[in-house]
Amino acid sequence: MAMEGDFSIEVVMSNEVNPFDAVVRAMNVIRRGKIAIRHVNIDMSDSVIKVSIRARGEEDEVRWVCNKLDKLYDVVNVKYMPEEVHVNKVVVSNG
Repeated sequence: MAMEGDFSIEVVMSNEVNPFDAVVRAMNVIRRGKIAIRHVNIDMSDSVIKVSIRARGEEDEVRWVCNKLDKLYDVVNVKYMPEEVHVNKVVVSNG
C-alpha cells in the first residue's frame, strides 16, 4: 500500500472564453480524484487562470488527477510536487 503525502499542484489555464467554466471543469476533475483538498487559490488575470492546490493523498492518485487535468482543452500546464516536511525540534528542560 502506498503512503499518503502532501502535494502542491499548479494548474495554468487560458482565460479566453469563459473563465468560470474552465475553473468548474477543473474542479470537477479534482473532485473525482481520491485526494483530500487542503487549500485552493485561484488567480484570474486577463489572459491566464492560475490555480494553486495543496492536497493530501497517494502519489498515484495525484498523478491521475494531473493527467486528467492536462487533457482539458483550457489547461496550458499542470505540474505537481511533494511538499517538504519541516520538522521542528522542541527542547524542554527541567531546571
